This record gives sequence, C-alpha cells and structure tokens, in this order.
Amino acid sequence: MSGGANKMAKEKKLPLENLLVIAANIIMFAIVYFMLSASEMVSLIIIAAVIVGLLLADKQGYINWLFALFIRHKKVAFISAMLCIIALPLLLATERYIAHIACMAVIYAMVCLGLNFQMGSTDMVNFAPAAFMGIGAYTMAVFTVNMGVSPWLGFLSAIVFSCIAGILIGLPTLRTKGYYLSLVTMALQLAFTQLIKNIPYLGGPNGISGVKSLNIGEFFFYKSYTVFGVKLAPQIPLLFLCLFILVLMVYIAMRVYVSRWGLSLNNIAQDEVAADCLGVNCNRQKLFAFVIGSIFCGIGGALYGGLASFVGPTDFTFARSLIFICMVILGGMDNPIGTVVGALLLTVIMEKVRSFADYGQIIYAVILVTVLIVRPAGLVPKRVRDYCSLFKGKLQRSGKKNEAAAKTE
Repeated sequence: MSGGANKMAKEKKLPLENLLVIAANIIMFAIVYFMLSASEMVSLIIIAAVIVGLLLADKQGYINWLFALFIRHKKVAFISAMLCIIALPLLLATERYIAHIACMAVIYAMVCLGLNFQMGSTDMVNFAPAAFMGIGAYTMAVFTVNMGVSPWLGFLSAIVFSCIAGILIGLPTLRTKGYYLSLVTMALQLAFTQLIKNIPYLGGPNGISGVKSLNIGEFFFYKSYTVFGVKLAPQIPLLFLCLFILVLMVYIAMRVYVSRWGLSLNNIAQDEVAADCLGVNCNRQKLFAFVIGSIFCGIGGALYGGLASFVGPTDFTFARSLIFICMVILGGMDNPIGTVVGALLLTVIMEKVRSFADYGQIIYAVILVTVLIVRPAGLVPKRVRDYCSLFKGKLQRSGKKNEAAAKTE
C-alpha cells in the first residue's frame, strides 16, 4: 500500500512540476522582453530588481531548487524555452533598435561562453577575447568584401582561422601561468589592435564596410521582410539565427561542463600540480580551453560583422575585452547559464545608459562593483555536478540491462 501511495503521489506531483517549469520559463522570457523594450529608467529598475531577486533567491536556495527542477524535467524545460525563444523575435518584429540590442546581447553571450572556458573552468585569465572576436569578424569581412566570396564560406573560414589562432597563441602561452599569462594575453590584445590599424588590406583605421550577412539562396538573414502586412526589422531573421547558434553553444558548454574534460579543467584551476599527478594532461586540456574559447569568440565576431555591416579597430579594443571579462564575472564563472545572464544584463545596461551621457559609466561601474562586493561568485554561481539527476535515464536503462543479463545467466 505504501509503495502504491508513493507512486500516486509522484504521478500527481509531476504535472505540477511541469507547470512550474513552464511558468518559470515564461516569467524569465517576460523579464527579458520588458528589460529590452522598456524605457531607459524602467529598464534599469527592472535590471536592479532582477539582480536583487537573484541574490535573494540564491540565498534562500531557490536557484538550486530551480536548477534541479529543470534537470528533472529536461524535455518540458527545453520545449517551453524554445517556444519562448521563438516568440521573442516575433514580439520585437517592428522594433529596429530593440532588435539590434537583442542581437548584440546574444553575440556577446557567445563570446562570453568562449571566455568562460578559460576564465571560469580553467582559471586562465584571458584579456584578449575581443582580439579573437576580431579575428572572426575580420575574416568574415575579408572574404565577403575584399575577396567577394560567399558569406557562408567566410563564416566557415572565420571558424577555421579562429581555431588556428587559438592553437598558435595557446601553444606558447601554455608555458606561462597566473599573472604572466594575463600579461601575455594583454599584450596580444594591444598588438592585435595596433596590427589591424596598420594593415591597409584590412582597411587600416577606417576598417572594412559593406560586410555581407549570411543568406540561403534569395533569403538574407539581414533584410527587412513584410509578413502578413507587417514590415519586420532587418535584424529579426539574424536574431533567429543567433538565438539558434547560442542555444547550440550553451548545450555544448553544459555537456563539456559535466564531462571528464570539464572535471579536468576544474582540476587544473584548483591545483595544476595535483591534476598532473592524477594523470590529467594539463597542456592538452589548457589548449582545448583556448581553442574552443577562440572558436566561440570567432563565431560571435563573424555574426557581428554581418550585423553591423562594418568592422573596425575600435570594435575590438582592450576596453571591449574588459567588458567581456566583467560579463563573465558578474553572471557567474564556470556556469554557462550565469555567463549568458551576465552578458544580457551588461549589454542592456550599456545601451540603456547611453542617454545619460556623463553619468552612464558611473551607473555601470556602481552596479558592477556593488554586485561584486555582495556576491563575488556572480549572480548565478557554478553548481555542484549532479550526475545522478543528469543521467538518471541512462543509469536506469543500464541497471535494467544488468538485471536482465543476470536473470539469463
């Protein structure tokens, strides 16, 4: 009787938990939408409320509970999240400026996910994410403008060149650690900015304009279309593409996080000597973090070139790298979801405080410093890996197979 009662209680609990997952996704979607579409002051108030809410929820343990709930109901969480993601560009269909901010937030989130592999997982402070982003952007610009080839070839070339850059830069920097690694990447960022300024083929200080966006036949991802009599903002098709790529990147980042590779990266971050004694190939793992981070940054840069239709030295400066670092720290290092949250919040803050002119940087700095003092681990800190919940289905299937094999024997 007790077993049957427990089973009935679980069956009654499942629909309620599914509804909670759907409601949580809808609430998060509504917050993002109003944060983007509201006026400057209202957006800043919403951002402040979100930051305070996240801190209080994490203090009470609700964030951990919500993560566990989403893991238990992965399919419902994924489907409802995808529906919300699809709905966001549709609601911003006629808002040209807001759609542009949304695209920028998504692209910055891609770059921050790449940086998180190095800073968050492996504790390698990289001051040159903007340089790797610039490699992808300039590759896209050179191939589509200077060489006149297909944007898709330029996009794939951006991935390849970013990977090669990660290998070439990662190999010599493996010999450095701590502050020395930071200084090397800082020098790399400054050298990259000066290099693109002084190469005429790359446009010099004037940059390269007329960068083409991706297209499928006659369908261009940066073009204004009229659907059911409504003229869409030109960024809407590209926003759909960027959101799809971001979802794929988050999935890859989360799979790496729970894999043996993610564990080995964390081992290196905690104690490289101990990791080496335990059999971890530290050089290979650190190179992996550099390469996959470079690829993510390069993809973000290629999409940025298609969005802005222009790339120049001022887009990939040391100041931009510092902003990416702040996004990762604010959201929560070694947590893909927290990284995306930090990128979204700081991108919206940067855009919304532009009208405050002289006070914009002060508002931005006060918010960042306050959060870092109150919560050094970030708004959404990294979580303890729960392999039992993540791979519960696989464990049950393997257990049933073992039982069946034992019975046959």
